Amino acid sequence: MSTLSVYTTDYTVIYVHGDDAKSYLQGQLTQDVNDIDANTWRWAGQCNAKGKLWACFRLSQYQNGYALICSNAEAQVALAELKKYAVFSKVDIEQLDIQVLGVIAPKAKLVSHLNIDISGNTLQWQDNLVLLLDDQRALFIGDSSALPAPHNTQDFACAQIKAGEPSLNTAAIDAYVPQMLNLQALGGISFNKGCYTGQETVARMKYLGKNKRAMFVLRAEHEGILAPELDEEQNPFDLERRVGDNWRRAGNLIAQASANGELFGLAVLPNDTEQDVQLRAKHAPQVLFTIAPLPYSLTED
Repeated sequence: MSTLSVYTTDYTVIYVHGDDAKSYLQGQLTQDVNDIDANTWRWAGQCNAKGKLWACFRLSQYQNGYALICSNAEAQVALAELKKYAVFSKVDIEQLDIQVLGVIAPKAKLVSHLNIDISGNTLQWQDNLVLLLDDQRALFIGDSSALPAPHNTQDFACAQIKAGEPSLNTAAIDAYVPQMLNLQALGGISFNKGCYTGQETVARMKYLGKNKRAMFVLRAEHEGILAPELDEEQNPFDLERRVGDNWRRAGNLIAQASANGELFGLAVLPNDTEQDVQLRAKHAPQVLFTIAPLPYSLTED
């Protein structure tokens, strides 16, 4: 019998609403907001003027506006940046005091438990919102009493990482263009929508072939996550790759989670990194990573 498991997450919801909410977000996000409807959520990035990401969102309609779902670390910066020019539009932007829960269960099990019908990949009823991430995972925003008590473990976070779904830690904010986090492969960039903040850099990366990095899923046999704080010479997110008998700088971890003796991470590396390369944490050389396959293709049509 299939089970329905619920987990706490580090996600939060930024709520954007008002007469100009759609047009305002259209000028701020990499996604075409016109493609978001009551049954559809999509990935979207928020960039600075140089095309570097403040945040990666799951974007959905919600109540009378839009929900932008991201990690708490991203939200701290994204909220302030979104509000900068909001005074010139009829739009209200706030961070909701609401819990975002992760669900691991077959879609049929979740639909049956909540007694709902989902025709697309999202559904809003009353003040609740469900985003289907795939056939086995979902995000739930709303009245948590509708679900079993959540587990306070990192199993759901590990599942997100294994699915290659981007989330930025504090050190990665304002450091990478969207293509370096595979947003184009996830359908999170519209190249036909027109202007938005950072659009010139994002377009240049596509049409001039300027992007040389991509996001990879890593796995290590290690209990717990890497230390969050070290001195300036020892960044816990720095990675090295094996070159013969030596080790050379490779890239950075932008997210990590651990469960059942395994550590999973998202890392930004050169996009020609070979799948069989061995990687390690610079400050913790005993932690050896291998690259796990992405569940989607980075090859553009």
